[in-house]
Amino acid sequence: MKTGISDTFQSGFSLVEVTFSMAIAAVALLAIIGMLPQALEMSQDSADRSAIGTIMEDAHDRLEGQPLEVGIPSVSPLFYDQWGRYVEDIEQVENSLMDRAFFRLELKISDIKGANAPQNISDLKAAEMKIFWPLRDDGSSMGVEPKVGISYYINTLTGPDWQLIEPGFKPKIEF
Repeated sequence: MKTGISDTFQSGFSLVEVTFSMAIAAVALLAIIGMLPQALEMSQDSADRSAIGTIMEDAHDRLEGQPLEVGIPSVSPLFYDQWGRYVEDIEQVENSLMDRAFFRLELKISDIKGANAPQNISDLKAAEMKIFWPLRDDGSSMGVEPKVGISYYINTLTGPDWQLIEPGFKPKIEF
């Protein structure tokens, strides 16, 4: 058995085979790179949804103890960072990139009207939450319409005769 230089070259890959395998690898790599923007968008959407759940729960808790009156509660609007943490004063935020307000939640309490209005419940109101994002540095929304909105019924734990017991009493929202 004789092994020479010509035998070694005959057992290697040809230029056509190497080119063909590189083309297959390039197509696979392009497909993977093409999916990255969608994966990043889905990841951001998931993070936003998690933050929105936290924001709505916090806003719901902040409504407790507010007067049950039609209009905008004194706590509205509320500002939150991109992780759903409450930002107390957007004017005092120093790091405009990481700690600034990213979400703005607006609250509104209204009477229930229309076909869905329950009968014989005078103190039942509708609480409406609208969430806007992303925000500019001054807290205004970049879009006109809210990206998320929800309405639900609220009332007090007082009975129907609360005005007879204490005429000056203003009912407050209780959960």
